[in-house]
Amino acid sequence: MNRDALLALFALLPVALGPLPVEARSITAFICSGDGISRSIEIPIDDQTPAPPPCSAKGCHAGSCRKRFDLSQ
Repeated sequence: MNRDALLALFALLPVALGPLPVEARSITAFICSGDGISRSIEIPIDDQTPAPPPCSAKGCHAGSCRKRFDLSQ
């Protein structure tokens, strides 16, 4: 393999590997205000909030808990 081909392979190495994973701390959202000016906002990500508790069957309206409509009426 000649030197130019080897240099070309080393130059393409970052493309083959792709970007390294980075932990995101915020989400950037672009908002169109309608006047032709695009604005951006950053929404911080906080992973410290606990997950909400699972829904209890008493509070939810699941299909098995509801009264059935009587078609014979």
